[in-house]
Amino acid sequence: MGYWWRQFREYPARLFIGGFAAAILMGAVLLALPFSAAGARIGFLDALFTATSAVCVTGLTVRDTGSEFSTFGHVVILALIQLGGLGIVTLSTALFLLFGQRASLSTHDVLESSFRARPEGKLKPLLVQVFVWTVSIEAVGAVVLLPAELRRLPTLEAAWNAAFHAVSAFCNAGFSLRSDSLMGDRTNPAVILPISALIILGGLGFGVLTEIGEIAWARACGRRARRLSLHSRTALAATGVLLLAGTLGVLVFENGNLLRETDLPGRFLTSFFASVTPRTAGFNSINYAQATTATVFLTIVLMGIGGCPGSTAGGIKATTLAVLFATARSRLLGRRWASLFGRGISEMAVDKAIAVVTLVTVLIVGGTLLLSAVELRQVAHVQTPGRSVGLLFEVVSALGTVGLTTGITPTLTPAGKMVVIALMFVGRLGPLTVAVAIARRQPRPAVRLAEEPIMIN
Repeated sequence: MGYWWRQFREYPARLFIGGFAAAILMGAVLLALPFSAAGARIGFLDALFTATSAVCVTGLTVRDTGSEFSTFGHVVILALIQLGGLGIVTLSTALFLLFGQRASLSTHDVLESSFRARPEGKLKPLLVQVFVWTVSIEAVGAVVLLPAELRRLPTLEAAWNAAFHAVSAFCNAGFSLRSDSLMGDRTNPAVILPISALIILGGLGFGVLTEIGEIAWARACGRRARRLSLHSRTALAATGVLLLAGTLGVLVFENGNLLRETDLPGRFLTSFFASVTPRTAGFNSINYAQATTATVFLTIVLMGIGGCPGSTAGGIKATTLAVLFATARSRLLGRRWASLFGRGISEMAVDKAIAVVTLVTVLIVGGTLLLSAVELRQVAHVQTPGRSVGLLFEVVSALGTVGLTTGITPTLTPAGKMVVIALMFVGRLGPLTVAVAIARRQPRPAVRLAEEPIMIN
């Protein structure tokens, strides 16, 4: 224990990578056991794929979760989802603090920067807030979903389904016990609205939720509430804009297609959920294989953006997009500094946003090329015109830890499954590893090389 604690204190990045890898491997072993399957035993590769998808809170599946896994398998998947949603380091730090140990400064900084825009130097209260928010929101979500489940299932099964979907939604995992995910409930507000609320809350980030909770409590007690931080205002505004744009986009693009025979309230509800779930949730209420090309590309864009920092969501993050737009606006207006809501944005934030987008772009291009090479080798493009877009969709879904698919996932070759597994792993660990690297970087002498012009446009 002493050796591992020293490794944890000195090299938090090792715990990120090793912890997630160990959890995935352990989950794969459990899911490959005979009593994890409802019928025929699950092969180890499929078990590994499922475990990776659960720990990385993605939701891509090569086996039907509801019918091909037993109750024990469902419990394992749910535990992996919760473990992946909270994070290995969060749980490990809480465990060590519980036993009276102290976290290193680097681990302390990494955890705070993962959940807060403005670190306050208090780790224990932060972890308590994270656990309280998680348990409270998931419990409320399960209670709200329960009446809809009771209408079609026995009491115990209904309670389990409600709890499973509440945890899966808040952790933005997208695993469902129904074979059609939520397509059968796409016009049922008793299911779609609570799931949407859980996804949005899970994607906003614990820091934003804490600020909103503190402000609401202060006003309820008659005290003066502090203003929202720039991060929280940006996260809320960006989330609102993306949800509105996505809803209107799907409504227009699918009006004469998937929504043709749906009434007006059902169209808005379906379009709204189709805008919510690409924020790395993975539940689907429409069949993306039958959607228009415009909807597919819109969904790819939304999946690539994802949720907000400090949350259970993936993607480049909505605040990153906001920072990039603010930077582009300032440059176009001839201003040196970028700003949002009357506040300046630090150069470090701009540099990090550019670095994240660049890295994700490279991974998307490389992942799509690699997946195309293993799935469509020696096949002419004219023979599989729609498959190329489907593979791009699959790569962005995996890298953004979303879980949506055009139906390609179950048909992947073993090599293709390994590529997607790697993308899910990188997508979940990438931002965390970058945070660790930044937290541990050493100051360098302020030496700047001589500049020379280079053409950009």
